[in-house]
Amino acid sequence: MFMKRNLKLFSLLFLIILVIILKVGKTSKDFSVMNAEKKYNTHTDLNNTTDNLPAENTITADNEAKEIPVLMYHHLLKSSDIKQKNDAIVSVEEFEEQMKLLHDNNYKTVSLKELQLFLKGDLRLPKKSVVITFDDGYLSNYTYAYPILKKYGFKAAVFVITSRIEKESHKFTPDKLQYLSMEDIESSKDVITYGGHTNNLHDVVNGKTLLIRSSADVAEKDLKTCKDILNTDYFAYPYGQYTEETINILNKLGYTMAFTTQQGDVKKGDNPYTLKRYFVGPDTTIERFKTIINFKK
Repeated sequence: MFMKRNLKLFSLLFLIILVIILKVGKTSKDFSVMNAEKKYNTHTDLNNTTDNLPAENTITADNEAKEIPVLMYHHLLKSSDIKQKNDAIVSVEEFEEQMKLLHDNNYKTVSLKELQLFLKGDLRLPKKSVVITFDDGYLSNYTYAYPILKKYGFKAAVFVITSRIEKESHKFTPDKLQYLSMEDIESSKDVITYGGHTNNLHDVVNGKTLLIRSSADVAEKDLKTCKDILNTDYFAYPYGQYTEETINILNKLGYTMAFTTQQGDVKKGDNPYTLKRYFVGPDTTIERFKTIINFKK
């Protein structure tokens, strides 16, 4: 009798333990699945790609951008340091005025990654959007543009001639043409995305850049070096010159977007290897600037 009672008790205890084990196992499995779904959820969310754009659900048909202007700058100097006019030099004061205009009128700067998503139709952007770029990789981009951009919470891109990257940082000297160091590049990545502008095929000979004058093998080697140094997917053609062969090489090497000097807006569905930009120089008045950015208060 005593043994029968103990056997029943043991059987009941065993069943209770079995039920607990099964429940714990199911909970652990559910938790693992939930973590896996979280880990592999790659849906593009506007709020995860940028911190200065409005939430996607606030963008309506009326305020959604159909095209985006891309601005192209080169070198910046203070007005007092500009000794003679140069189409590639914009004064720091003018640049500040232009950035303040964008900021005070609620324009949003778009990163190259966000522009790429916009091109594919994977990201909606507000009408008051603009991309800011610089060509060549001058030290003035870090000395003057970087702090101004950071002050306004803006983003930009700089396309660098990688063979001209300085071995170490230098104090800025306005009467010399200085280039960025790798230290400058690394310390400004919170604001600036860096792209390629060739390694050593930027110069022009008899009206044509070395990039398009070179054989396919030479061009590919140069563009690969440039890409590897910067670890970038983005490119700007020197003086806007390119051929179908250039595009094929960029595509082969894994570059995903390339910019020309042809004026115009970037629209959804545009060829990502022939993107247009607006040149901004010393003759770009504030009224002309407003026209470029489709200014609206």
